[in-house]
Amino acid sequence: MSRCDDNDKKRCGFCRVCCPCDCCGHNLPFIGPTGPTGPTGPPGPTGETGPTGPTGATGETGPTGPTGEIGPTGPTGPPGPTGETGPTGPTGATGETGPTGPTGEIGPTGPTGPPGPTGETGPTGPTGEIGPTGPTGPTGAIGPTGPPGSASETGPTGPTGAMGETGPTGPPGPTGETGPTGAMGETGPTGPTGPTGGTGPTGPTGATGDTGPTGPTGATGDTGPTGPTGATGDTGPTGPTGPTGPTGATGDTGPTGPTGPMGETGPTGPTGPTGETGPTGTVPDDVFASFYNYQYPLTTNSLISFFPDVTDPTGNITFNGSDRITLAPGYYLISYKVSAVFRSPNYMQVTPSYNGTTHLETGIYFATSANGSSACGSAFIILRAPSQTDFTLSYNGSGNAVDGEINITILKLRRDL
Repeated sequence: MSRCDDNDKKRCGFCRVCCPCDCCGHNLPFIGPTGPTGPTGPPGPTGETGPTGPTGATGETGPTGPTGEIGPTGPTGPPGPTGETGPTGPTGATGETGPTGPTGEIGPTGPTGPPGPTGETGPTGPTGEIGPTGPTGPTGAIGPTGPPGSASETGPTGPTGAMGETGPTGPPGPTGETGPTGAMGETGPTGPTGPTGGTGPTGPTGATGDTGPTGPTGATGDTGPTGPTGATGDTGPTGPTGPTGPTGATGDTGPTGPTGPMGETGPTGPTGPTGETGPTGTVPDDVFASFYNYQYPLTTNSLISFFPDVTDPTGNITFNGSDRITLAPGYYLISYKVSAVFRSPNYMQVTPSYNGTTHLETGIYFATSANGSSACGSAFIILRAPSQTDFTLSYNGSGNAVDGEINITILKLRRDL
């Protein structure tokens, strides 16, 4: 090219290379093609670091990048607290009652145990009321004052005299001078820290100023202190969510957390319908026995003898000797009658004994007032035997009787202890 105008000069910028003439208006020598690069010289010494320029305003946040792959699942956290127990469901229908099994055979009656211990002594009667206190005697006259004792030895302090009546309160005396301030006591323990006050509201953020033009880059100075961070720019729009990565391997199961508190018990459900009544079981046979005696002489302060009449095959009521009946544990209805003839006026007292003691409250009593009179009495008893016991009848009277007649009937009741 022979010449170039200013537009060409501004356009290419390499006039010294493209032509040897002064076509660009510059008196510059012609520069030939670049030769091979020479060896790199040794690096010059590093200059001092210039001061850090002011931090520019933070630019707008760029768009969010795609979501990375999901990492492996962490360990399972402790289970949450147990929820409240739900209401109880309705009760199901009651099933049919099965048939009652047969009653087992009653075992043989064991040997009679030794007599029971003597009963406890009854309670002591109440203490009588305390009589009224007598009047206080008059105060004696005050004796004469004794001679003064030795000055060296202090005599014993005499008794304190009676307190006299309190006199009227006198006018208050003048206020005394203020005494010196006492020494400061030890510092008491630090009281508990008061509650932390609430956090005040955060003030509004100031508006961001306009960004100034970028100045020329100065020489790098010494590193200065880090300036304050500029205000954060507005967040850019969220980028699209990336595809979900493959599920990581399941981590080890964490330890079981503590059991939560028991929930409240729900309301009781409605009662279900009553089931059908089962078949009636077999009613066991009644257990009973009877005993008697006649033309028997009643001797005072002795047990009454008798003989078995109708025996009990189950072994609950057994004849034990000539004057006692052994009863297995249970409830019994006992009826007994005793009659006799007195040759002269007398009285008859018959007392039963069971559960290890005599029972006057269930005995019979009869008195006669003529020669050759007959005495007769009967009683009914509901006897509760918590354990095996012997039943006896004893005669106590003012004299012996003849032609005695005794009847005893015992029925065991079907009731459990």
